[in-house]
Amino acid sequence: MTGNLKTSSYVGASVPFAPILPADDYLHPVGPDAHFTAIETNLYGFDIPEHAINCNIYLLWHHALGTMSLHIFVHKGQRILPHQLAADYFKEHLYLPTVPDIADFTVQAGSMTYHSRIIDPLDDILIEADDPSRNFALRLNYRAAMPPVGRPGGKHFTQLLKTSGELVLDGESYRIDGHYMRDRSWGYNRPEEPERTLPYRWMTGWIDDGKGGIHKSFVIAWIDTGMLDGAEFGPDWHSHVGGADGSGANKWESGGSTPSLNLRSGWISVDGIARPVVRIDTRTLFDEDSRLLVRGFAVDIEDDQGEVHRFTASTIAMIPKMYWQNLVTYMHFMELSCDGLTGHGDLMDSFGGHHIRQFGL
Repeated sequence: MTGNLKTSSYVGASVPFAPILPADDYLHPVGPDAHFTAIETNLYGFDIPEHAINCNIYLLWHHALGTMSLHIFVHKGQRILPHQLAADYFKEHLYLPTVPDIADFTVQAGSMTYHSRIIDPLDDILIEADDPSRNFALRLNYRAAMPPVGRPGGKHFTQLLKTSGELVLDGESYRIDGHYMRDRSWGYNRPEEPERTLPYRWMTGWIDDGKGGIHKSFVIAWIDTGMLDGAEFGPDWHSHVGGADGSGANKWESGGSTPSLNLRSGWISVDGIARPVVRIDTRTLFDEDSRLLVRGFAVDIEDDQGEVHRFTASTIAMIPKMYWQNLVTYMHFMELSCDGLTGHGDLMDSFGGHHIRQFGL
């Protein structure tokens, strides 16, 4: 595989995980003085690797505004999508009336009916979606594959889930039987303005043990100093940025301690037990014709017990998702390997206009 190879390394402190309670799976009301950018989010999805199918589901509440947004996209096949609308199924509504409770709720998003029910918080969740006009239907059940892991600062967690169910895409039925990493956040402000920082990178992964379980899984988040050319995008990037952006603070985090300026958070599970990440060494192979599209990736992850875990990954598909209208996320659906075993995950790289204007797509 040919391309443009970029390397970088990050070292940080061992930061304790924030505690997560069952009540955190439900809505968190905001006070009358809450800022209009106060948010609450749920991110779900699933993969069907044998058909190169990847799905992402995202809900965002603006409690102070009384609105919520919802998207579901599904893409099939080994390909680089030129636009989010090129997905085999794409549905997004940004201005829906909020629901008062998410224990069991239904939302009508145009022709699609979306239903979700928390059967047992942090352990058992059901999602259903029906769009007969598009020959699309989804029955998706999640069971906890491990306990949730709270990010530094709290009000945000990730959790590996076991997926099961059925997808109907363009009238064809597919069985869902795998894993996926959920993400949930609440109780802090998330302004739409892009930070004047380096690209924010977020990767999830899970390695199957070959027996229906999980060998290892991880989540890492970092600001990449080796991705783009120029001093303002290098190790001393913060000296070129004024104000709060120079601290590395960003809309994806609730605050609190991070391992370091550039290593923002991370955990890796061994035998189902999450350990803090204290170092990552990354090697990114970018496409020959794009400064942002990833073809291959490798990372060495060191946990706080001194054990190093080596993962390699190759891109199956990529969709450029506009999570915000002034921020695009290249979402790479990836096949992973570690210790002679295989798995899957997502590499998500976020870019603002100051990245795209200088380096293109």
